[in-house]
Amino acid sequence: MASLAVIRAQVESRLPGALTVYQRSAPEVFPTGIAELDRQIGGIPQGALTQIHAPQNISSGKTTLLVSLMAQLTRREQFCALVDAGDCFDPASAEAAGVNLARVLWVRCGEKQRLKPLEQAFKAADILAQNGGFGLIAVDLGNIQEKLVRKVPLTTWFRFARVVEKMPAALVFLLTYPAAQSCAGLTLHLACAGPGWRGNSKTSHAQFLSQLRCEVEIGRSRLRKPVQSVSQPRFAATPVWASTS
Repeated sequence: MASLAVIRAQVESRLPGALTVYQRSAPEVFPTGIAELDRQIGGIPQGALTQIHAPQNISSGKTTLLVSLMAQLTRREQFCALVDAGDCFDPASAEAAGVNLARVLWVRCGEKQRLKPLEQAFKAADILAQNGGFGLIAVDLGNIQEKLVRKVPLTTWFRFARVVEKMPAALVFLLTYPAAQSCAGLTLHLACAGPGWRGNSKTSHAQFLSQLRCEVEIGRSRLRKPVQSVSQPRFAATPVWASTS
């Protein structure tokens, strides 16, 4: 009987590399600008679909996280595209947080268009992903009803994941439900955020919002950095404009 080494040599001679163990290279990442979160996950991966989700109608910090990410990228002279399905983006707050609006393409979806906001958002995201040129393509579906998001077929998420994996860009969806499932390279679950105040506690109008404490659970990650031990890390976002979304 031929030894294992002989069999291996015969296979390799006919099919070079057939028995070589494939190792997925660690993707490049964009830092979020939130130190605690970046320590846990490294950043938002390029060439992958990231989904950030939280229940609707609670203050979770997902908009704070998105704006912080946009600020980091525009400081690096990267272009960002934001597809705003709910037409709720506040440019003034984003600019105050350090976002260079001259490097942001804001796609606003509305009820008065021929297509429904969810359809508009996917159509716009598809055009942006196909044409490239952006370091970040963010699609905010946070105000879209969960029942509608659940109806999006898995093939749609798979197609987005396949398109972006060939690009040096991050594709980020803000959702109420982790609809992309295994198509996502990174999934972040956000819970209810708690505000941190400073100033005179005896006088309500003399207090200022100094930070937003958010709980994040890493539901899925293809990053090489081990994250199995991470469960609901806390991070603080310092801008006083912290979002209520």
